[in-house]
Amino acid sequence: MKNRVAKYVKTKRIDRPMFVVTGYGRSQAGRLRYQVRDVNQRSRTAGKTGYITAKTGYVTKVYYQRKVQRLTVIGKSGLNAYQTVSLTGKVRHYAQGTKLKVVGISHHNLTTRFVLENGHYVTANKKLVMAVAK
Repeated sequence: MKNRVAKYVKTKRIDRPMFVVTGYGRSQAGRLRYQVRDVNQRSRTAGKTGYITAKTGYVTKVYYQRKVQRLTVIGKSGLNAYQTVSLTGKVRHYAQGTKLKVVGISHHNLTTRFVLENGHYVTANKKLVMAVAK
């Protein structure tokens, strides 16, 4: 506890911190830990590295891994749709609350993208979109 760099409290989904896993480690008690880099823009801990627990009750994947039927845009400033899976060639902006129909899923490097019914690509980041029932 003396070496703690930051403490993160449980917050709403769109305000949760994100980390990139750069390695693995074990606590003195032998519990798995993720070695991470903080990628939260404009936070006082942005870019800092450290360890967090790997316990599934505390951490989750940032991107959806499976195709869903419908999405709702939950990002505060909305969401952009693009022509390519690498998210280049912006073609449309969707405001917060917009419901979208998904027809496929695609992968780009370590991230996931959803393919919309009009053929455009949007991110599968859980902080920006939420899967909804039909």
